[in-house]
Amino acid sequence: MFAKVASLLTLIGAGLYYTGWIYRWAYFAFFQLEITTLDLPVESFLIVPLQVFFGNLYAGDFTTLKRTVGVAIATGILIPFVLGSLQFTSTKFSKIWNKWRWRSLQFIYRKKPKLVGIHRLIPELKPINYKNLLMDELVTIAAFLTALFILARHQGLLDASRDAFNQTSTLPVITLVTPENSLSLGRKLNDLTEDPPRTNFRIIGDLELYQELVKQDYNNKNDPYFPKTVWRLLIDRDHQFYIFPSLPTDSPTNARPPVVVVQESDRGEYLLILSPEPGPEPK
Repeated sequence: MFAKVASLLTLIGAGLYYTGWIYRWAYFAFFQLEITTLDLPVESFLIVPLQVFFGNLYAGDFTTLKRTVGVAIATGILIPFVLGSLQFTSTKFSKIWNKWRWRSLQFIYRKKPKLVGIHRLIPELKPINYKNLLMDELVTIAAFLTALFILARHQGLLDASRDAFNQTSTLPVITLVTPENSLSLGRKLNDLTEDPPRTNFRIIGDLELYQELVKQDYNNKNDPYFPKTVWRLLIDRDHQFYIFPSLPTDSPTNARPPVVVVQESDRGEYLLILSPEPGPEPK
């Protein structure tokens, strides 16, 4: 009994890790990040599947749970259908093969008896018993892995799209204060109209992309014509802050925000403010 329980727990753990890995892969791929470069803790992959299977139940959203139940039912129907199709195909093919073999053998007996010995080298086929070949286990595992992949990838892309847009994001709002000349983005606190210093910096790549980031590196709520950009923290790993400007509501659904990686200072020079919502509007 304990051996069966241990085997079951091993399979459940492997399935949860696989689901969590696919979810994280799809989520960070939305932001053009490779999951293998983030060095995420292994135990975090075992918790993420709760989001994949149940979604936001505490908020009364049963959409994800309904999707999980639907995929589970479809998988339960697909497995016996595939196994039955394989068994039917094997039986049908063996009948056709043996019928052709018998007729050709009769023809050779009548017309060319000398070739009978050669034709007997062609074997008679029997229907394949897939249970003896572990085919039912392989089909079951493949079906479950496919179902978990569909659920995890779909939920990962949904959550990433939600977090990329300002009005629906669940990621914390970030305000980063740094010393001058330590970052090629940002404004002076006493003069927000002055662009970031560029004297001591060099650039490789798309200059226009950098210039677009400069236009939205802060949020000027006092200017009604200034874009209201809210920066959010995507992830903090290995002393690096992955931050991005949230997408406005009117952005196309296929839009992707640029991600900026900021190296954390070991001298305590950075002031990092995290908040669930942006600051209050000016009175």
